[in-house]
Amino acid sequence: MLSKYSDENKKIAMGFLSYIGDLKDLGNLEQELKLYSEDENRQLYLWKSNIDDYSGIVALSFSDKTVFIEYISLNPSYRSQSNIFKIFDDVQQKFPKQVILSNFSLSDELTQWRQNKEKLEKDMKETD
Repeated sequence: MLSKYSDENKKIAMGFLSYIGDLKDLGNLEQELKLYSEDENRQLYLWKSNIDDYSGIVALSFSDKTVFIEYISLNPSYRSQSNIFKIFDDVQQKFPKQVILSNFSLSDELTQWRQNKEKLEKDMKETD
């Protein structure tokens, strides 16, 4: 589940962002939060798996027809392809009319996620 970042979750967000190499420095980290707070085409979302606690953060940017996943930063115990796929599902559910794109480091997972979805849809049609 995706929850839009707000200042009340700043410490949680900073914790997840600190897993990203370029954001380990406090100044860079605060600058990143400011960027996402001030630019209406960028949004941060905290992500919950099926439990009550937040498990990661997702940075998104938007254009008319696309939502671009800038990065995903997860708690180390949640770093798995299945959780990345759940995040893609959540992004698609939240923004159903937009095409999902991603940065280079997530492109292979996004391609596999799309292939899995297409296969699942095809299999479901064949069983109807």
